[in-house]
Amino acid sequence: RPTEPPTPRNQWTSKGVNHHHHHHHTTITMHISSFSHRHRASMLMTMITKTTSVNTLALILLLCASSCHRISSFTPPIILSSPPISPLSPRSNQRQRSLCIDDRRRRYGTILESSTDDDATASPNDDDDDNNGMLQGEKEIETIVGENWMKRSATVDFMPAEMSTSNNNNDDESIYMDVGINGSMFGTGDLSRRMHEAMMKVASKKFGGQLPEEIADVYLLYSMDASAKEAVKAAMDGSGYALNLGDDEAMQDEGAWGRIDSVLLMDATTGDPIGGEDGSDSYASFADAIARGGWEPGDPYSFVVREVPARKKAMDLEALLRAMDPDGTLWEEAREKGMMLPGDEVGSLGELGTDCEQRVKSAPMEATDEFNAFRGGESKGYNVISRSSLLRDNRNADGTEDKKTLLHVMDSLANHGCLIVDLTDEDTSTEDASKMSKMWEATTTFFDKVIKDEGTVKDIPPMQVAEGVGSSHAMVGFASFKDGENQFLETRLRRSDGALLPEEMSAVVGTDGSKSMADAFHVMSGVGKDIVRIVTAASSVEADAFVTVGSVVSSQDDEGSPSIAGLTFEDASVSGLVDEDSTDPSEDDMKRAEILASDAAILLTEEIIDDGRPLLSGEIEHDEGPVSMSPHRMCRYSNNDKSNKRKKKASEIFGAHTDTSFVTIVPAAKVSGLEVFDEDSLQWYRPELNARRHAKGIDPEGACMEGQFPWHGRYLVVMPGELLQLTSRNNVPAAVHRVVATTDADRLSAPILLRARPGTKMDVERYMGSLEKADGLLRESDGMKMEDIHDALQPAPKE
Repeated sequence: RPTEPPTPRNQWTSKGVNHHHHHHHTTITMHISSFSHRHRASMLMTMITKTTSVNTLALILLLCASSCHRISSFTPPIILSSPPISPLSPRSNQRQRSLCIDDRRRRYGTILESSTDDDATASPNDDDDDNNGMLQGEKEIETIVGENWMKRSATVDFMPAEMSTSNNNNDDESIYMDVGINGSMFGTGDLSRRMHEAMMKVASKKFGGQLPEEIADVYLLYSMDASAKEAVKAAMDGSGYALNLGDDEAMQDEGAWGRIDSVLLMDATTGDPIGGEDGSDSYASFADAIARGGWEPGDPYSFVVREVPARKKAMDLEALLRAMDPDGTLWEEAREKGMMLPGDEVGSLGELGTDCEQRVKSAPMEATDEFNAFRGGESKGYNVISRSSLLRDNRNADGTEDKKTLLHVMDSLANHGCLIVDLTDEDTSTEDASKMSKMWEATTTFFDKVIKDEGTVKDIPPMQVAEGVGSSHAMVGFASFKDGENQFLETRLRRSDGALLPEEMSAVVGTDGSKSMADAFHVMSGVGKDIVRIVTAASSVEADAFVTVGSVVSSQDDEGSPSIAGLTFEDASVSGLVDEDSTDPSEDDMKRAEILASDAAILLTEEIIDDGRPLLSGEIEHDEGPVSMSPHRMCRYSNNDKSNKRKKKASEIFGAHTDTSFVTIVPAAKVSGLEVFDEDSLQWYRPELNARRHAKGIDPEGACMEGQFPWHGRYLVVMPGELLQLTSRNNVPAAVHRVVATTDADRLSAPILLRARPGTKMDVERYMGSLEKADGLLRESDGMKMEDIHDALQPAPKE
């Protein structure tokens, strides 16, 4: 696996966000591929490997390894010994270079020992360099007349303004690469000739055959620059990267996409380096190679270009799988077995359940200890978010969601499976963290007493269906598994008075302990409801679910002052306030849609999500029952595997699964063990270790506001469930997660699962806008009782 996660496969990223002008209004867009795409592909890959020869499997593994390759801060360059050939750059000379190092030394004189040494990458502004900044490292000179190479830029002194905010860190999806291209292998001569001929053909029509000399010179330079850029594109493509020039047209201009360092002219027949017309061995720029070296279109050339903006690409597994199974036999066999295949859309509740089940099965079972566990990368999606950023009050003054918060939430949930929330806003508020601290005290007290005396729980009812909830899946009570290694107490709130059930629990932790559990539940449910609001609203906006053309018009009496007319489209057309023939929404129409999406998402969180409180609204039909559907679960996990005691290895003690909830909220624990399968890096991610790292950054001494709460009491880990996958229109997949533990210490946990109120119904138009803009999943759910949706998502009983 890569040491750092690859670029997210969707556009919900905190930096480098794609924007487009949609109907004269700039909106955040996402073109999200199926987040279960890789998991579905891996399931199909398993079938293929069972019927494929060893030699073919070796080739497949090689293809996968090369496609998945990621570049971090490495020293040696990638050697592109077999560069891919793009349609625009046929290889004009297949013969490999055979010059020996002594020949190159005689030709190029004294050179540095190695380009990978710290002093090999000199600044282009060094006063003692009389070669205009050309870098003469032996490895680099060797490779541009032999192999091709690519490595990360050591220094960036050229950076477009729109990319400068990344400070050349890994925070941005854009990184900067140095590339060495052998012109014979990439066909720069033939490509430059074809490009120049195409430009001249257009120019001859424009200028009537009399091309001005200054224009001819420009065309020479552009043909050389453009063919070099195409060669770099092809080289990056073969190494899992793409040229990242963004939407700025200026970035496409000559010289804007990278800094040319060295240019060598090549013999078209032998592929050997040759001197220019002035006798020089190499040139500092394309313009120099043309003016002094006499380069003309069709002449091959090799070059080094530095600081080329690039982005990492996800491997196209679908294309790979189709190449491995060209006649579709295995594809059809997989479909007959009910597998969701790459490219399939989740269009029904049954398919959503299948999708989650497949992703669970394809997640690896191996576990690792804390030291080797993946604790997040440099992507913004791994950052901790402040509680106040999620609040409804943090929305913009016009009622739209705050874009920075929205992007952070979507990036974390969609790409990495969870979001870490700091309840203290970096020590500026302690009330919620103090409540969580008291909950931890009650949880610790409960399990300490149970361990010391098993008779402690004799008066607590065993795990059983809770009366009055309205679902056979709603449990309450105590359960112990694996000879006491795993123990659970399922609690729920009674709506009438907010008391915690089972009431017998108070005999163990006291009245204050029970109250602290209820208080913590409300802290966590408030965070969860805000996150569901943000995700649902963002997905509705992306689907244009609330867009109505002509919904916002300008008053004729007060020109230029937009207002919400409240008229139907037909009425507005008759009144003359809107162009009857217009089909494009205005900027104000789009803003109104964002406001409506947020307001509708608020209704969803207040009416549908079961926060343990009674629903006072009389606007919808409901029969929620006296007990909350959303449980608060006290858990104890231990690992008494004798075979692991000496090695202290971690093992999976609560298997991978997804939750039928809107969100599952896990208070960060002192002993880490929660692992979320990171959909982007394709590995298990331990967010509690990330939270611990954040805590040390804020409070290196571990004082935690003078001991008011433990370090972990300030953090919540929020994971999306199957119901959020539904309301997000499959933009956010339900998180696959599990619990691992070593033999060192028991892990205590106290998560809540925010589910839907029984007796309420899914009303798509009320909560998520137009049914016409809804996907198949939402259309099937429309009008269904939430408990029926919950039941439909449960796995079928095994025969």
